[in-house]
Amino acid sequence: MVFLFGAGASYGAGGILPERPPLGSALYSELARLYPHSWGALPADAAIAFKNHFENGMGEVHSRFGGAIPQLMREMAIYFAQFRAVNNSCLYARLLADLAKTGTIERTCFSSLNYDCVLDFAIIIAGLQLNYFETADDLRVPLWKLHGSCNMFAKDVQASEGVYYGTGVTFEGGVQAFLDSNRIIEHCLVGTALAPVMSLYMRGKPLNVSPTAIAAILTMWTQQVIEARLVVVVGVRPWPDDTHIWGPLAETNAPLLFVGNAAEVRSWAGASRRGSTEVIGARVNECYDKLMGRINDHAAD
Repeated sequence: MVFLFGAGASYGAGGILPERPPLGSALYSELARLYPHSWGALPADAAIAFKNHFENGMGEVHSRFGGAIPQLMREMAIYFAQFRAVNNSCLYARLLADLAKTGTIERTCFSSLNYDCVLDFAIIIAGLQLNYFETADDLRVPLWKLHGSCNMFAKDVQASEGVYYGTGVTFEGGVQAFLDSNRIIEHCLVGTALAPVMSLYMRGKPLNVSPTAIAAILTMWTQQVIEARLVVVVGVRPWPDDTHIWGPLAETNAPLLFVGNAAEVRSWAGASRRGSTEVIGARVNECYDKLMGRINDHAAD
């Protein structure tokens, strides 16, 4: 079984400090408020593009102010590093416990499009070991961050403060991941001039730091989705332009269970999929029990 989580999953999970992470529609306003001299100082037309759709705004910045992106992405990483599951009231933690009770967690791969580490902390709180880069085994829970994460940084390449680069430069290397928010903040502020290993939130999801490492995760994820017996998608809006995500979801023969906007999901499935697609509900906090019931039904088949 494969889970894929998006912003709507963390937004509705509850049990998160200091507050629930924003959906994409509110992200720019938060970044501009916290960073008035960078995110908040972008030209008015770029700000309007962000407010229309975050991907549009980032596309504007990418094409016109590419040299500013490393700093903007480090600031975004610091912003997302603050969010964490704090106890078992978080639905991520409840899901892990319920899957453990039924014995299916050992056969489950978790994946996320989110930059935050809410699910990461829920896995640690549950007493489980986290596995970012490999397939499932008996000891560690795989969590594949398909667009990178706020706590991931280049491992084998260094760039000190003052180094400047634009969007045409790529830094290859491995990935190191921290789950200490203070270490993330320190690394972003004084440890590197590079952006984190986070795909840009824009069309095509370009990545200039350690792209091969994330591409390898995507390859493993694609294979898992194609071979899965069940795929559960929570809080992800269909976005067919992201073919690396929606291509495998369309291609798999596994039943898809969705939590999200029913009209959008059915429109995508009607145009792109032949297999079974079921919308469980609009918000995970409102349909969690129904979702687990359907997961258990499929596990019993």
